[in-house]
Amino acid sequence: MANKLWFTFFTLLFSPILVAQPIRKGIAKKDTTSFKIQTNYLNNYVYNGRADSLKAPYFYTTATVNFANGLYASFSLNYLLSPGQTGYDFSELDLGYNYAVGERLSGEVYGSKYFYSSQSNLLSGNITADLGFTANYDFQFVNFHNSFDVFFSNKADLQIVPGFEKEITIGSNKVNTLTITPGIYSSFSSLNFYESTINRRLNPLKNAKIKQPAQVGSLQSTTTMDQKGVKFLDLELSFPISYDLNKWNITLTPTYAIPFNKITTTSLNISTVNGSSKTATVNSTPYSETHLNNIFFFDFGITYKF
Repeated sequence: MANKLWFTFFTLLFSPILVAQPIRKGIAKKDTTSFKIQTNYLNNYVYNGRADSLKAPYFYTTATVNFANGLYASFSLNYLLSPGQTGYDFSELDLGYNYAVGERLSGEVYGSKYFYSSQSNLLSGNITADLGFTANYDFQFVNFHNSFDVFFSNKADLQIVPGFEKEITIGSNKVNTLTITPGIYSSFSSLNFYESTINRRLNPLKNAKIKQPAQVGSLQSTTTMDQKGVKFLDLELSFPISYDLNKWNITLTPTYAIPFNKITTTSLNISTVNGSSKTATVNSTPYSETHLNNIFFFDFGITYKF
């Protein structure tokens, strides 16, 4: 049964008799400026094939303006829906430019800035900004997609995500269009973001406006990664479904992530009690990393175009 499922997936992905369109191709330049509002529900936040032990579902809203010259700007607000933690978690501002070189090469160049709630515990929550670009090449029977990003936290991270995808139009008329775009992607990244996130979680900042209780002792932890350099972190199988109407678009994107290369960490703990300090080195690798599991998640969105 499993072999039949894989055969069906790759048959759809590489079938040469259907016209291929890149799902992440830059938005085509138009004669006028356009505006859209999009609302999404994400059932679990997954980053590089990793997720917290407790599910982190999000509801987020994005406003985007696309200018006739290819420039665009968007802003999103993300609300965490986890029980006991419901509320605003982070927001994102994106500025970019859609480009096309000939009929087959297209993509975008962009920069992003992230803003977090003081209570945010996001796995990638130490990333403050991102600069990157995508490049899509249409081979007609399949589209090659590649993205390259530099993420900024305490130290910069490099991330490369190559993949193949294929847009298949199931039905289309003057009013609506139904398409599916099966794709397979791999993620390669350095791990500074993970190190800084673990350190933030172990040493949470205190609110200076709130009087802290007297403490007999203190514990300071510094965590470092056992691995250095860029690592292959996960493989993702995606199957976006899109239904386009005149002013509306409805999307459902189920994704199956397969993580690789366990991220192991070592922490240096310095405990101080009554002025006396003690140092200990421990293996601080989270349980979720020593027991990596495949993850299924989905994103459902509705867009209105002005």
